[in-house]
Amino acid sequence: MKLLITGASSTLGKNLTSELLTTDGLSIRLLEHHSTLQNQNCEIFRCDIQDADSLVHACSGIDTVIHLAALTRSPTGTKYFEVNETGTENLLTACQKNKVKRFIFISSIAASEEGGEYGVSKLRCEEMVRESPLNWVILRPSEVYGPNMQEGIGKLISLIKKFPIIPVIGDGEYFLSPVYIDDVVQAIIEVFKKDSLEKEILNLCGPEKLSMSELIDRLAQIHKVRRAKIFLPIGLVRACIGFLSILKSDFAISDQVPRLLCEKNHCIEKTLSLIPYKPRKIEEGFLSFL
Repeated sequence: MKLLITGASSTLGKNLTSELLTTDGLSIRLLEHHSTLQNQNCEIFRCDIQDADSLVHACSGIDTVIHLAALTRSPTGTKYFEVNETGTENLLTACQKNKVKRFIFISSIAASEEGGEYGVSKLRCEEMVRESPLNWVILRPSEVYGPNMQEGIGKLISLIKKFPIIPVIGDGEYFLSPVYIDDVVQAIIEVFKKDSLEKEILNLCGPEKLSMSELIDRLAQIHKVRRAKIFLPIGLVRACIGFLSILKSDFAISDQVPRLLCEKNHCIEKTLSLIPYKPRKIEEGFLSFL
């Protein structure tokens, strides 16, 4: 069997590739774009997912595609649609031309009309995947954390380590469900190995649903520090981000606010019923790499 992985240079992509290389009879092709990939056990194919013609060549001889590649951070909202939507549409077309059997799309728990430009772009990608004639599965990871991950939960951890007061957007009562990267990797592998699983959308969340305030307290406890919280009005946060964008600063981007605050479905009952999935609590996750 021959597998194509896009977004292979990400931490999730690298960890997934390492685990899949232990599978007998599997040949892996990695799609390389901005970041150079070095893996002697895989075929490297340099390609831009916005280049439809090169994608046709990249999908030649492929049985299954795991589509991880996506723009996750941009000061320009339209970029999400240009990269994520166009790239996914091009990849789906290339798969159909090459008679690829299976398409596993890594979406986001924030894929919704309320999730900002990124969330909307992922939702539209999901719609394209569902409408395609391919045998597809859509996976929606929540807030992934792990070694060498600096965004999202990783950035929050850095703040908790360094500062006595932690800024919180709004009232801190919106919910997250942190999931350890190894648990996400294993879930993707279980889906990949289960050929009979098709046309399903599965949430890959942690076992707990925590408010932002609760999460900060738990992370502070894990790192054995005491941290106070300061709650910032949402309007003030948006104004500050707007000012930073004028200064061309990428410290924060406006799209991150709705992505964080939007209501998310963290239910994993369906996932548990279809694949072996045992996500660990945050204390167990941090114990794995601290």
